[in-house]
Amino acid sequence: MRTLAAGLAVLLCALPAVPVLADPGDGYGDGGDGASGDLSPQVRGLYDQGMDHVRAKRWALAAAAFAQAVRAEPRFVEAWNMLGYAYRKLKDNTRALEAYRRALELRPDFKYAHEYIGRLYLAMGNRAQAMRHYEILRRLDATLAAQLLRAIEADNPDLGEPD
Repeated sequence: MRTLAAGLAVLLCALPAVPVLADPGDGYGDGGDGASGDLSPQVRGLYDQGMDHVRAKRWALAAAAFAQAVRAEPRFVEAWNMLGYAYRKLKDNTRALEAYRRALELRPDFKYAHEYIGRLYLAMGNRAQAMRHYEILRRLDATLAAQLLRAIEADNPDLGEPD
């Protein structure tokens, strides 16, 4: 049994890190985030294209797809969050911060935006703000909070994330 558990642990550590996100179809348009209806196929397609670009680490193309998605559906929290992620990977901190703030305006308890904005603040050298979002995230998702805290402690905003 120990051998099986050890093998599983090694296998899990070897898996590539990919941003873990809620499916934007889950609860989107249910009124909880202020959205006025379900995503159109066009908007969903733009988001999916953006995610394909994220997986391929094509940050500029990802940012373009997510930007189109939020222009078409300005209340699409997940797309705002991923737009911030793509901009952060492009080292465009100003635009990343704007996108994360927009996501958090729309859904203040959106845990992924708290994690990513915390990482952005760390990248910008603002440890105090990173810790502020860690504290919020700790109440929302202990696992994500622990990952963010490890990044803060290592002073490495990309720790535990894909390049």
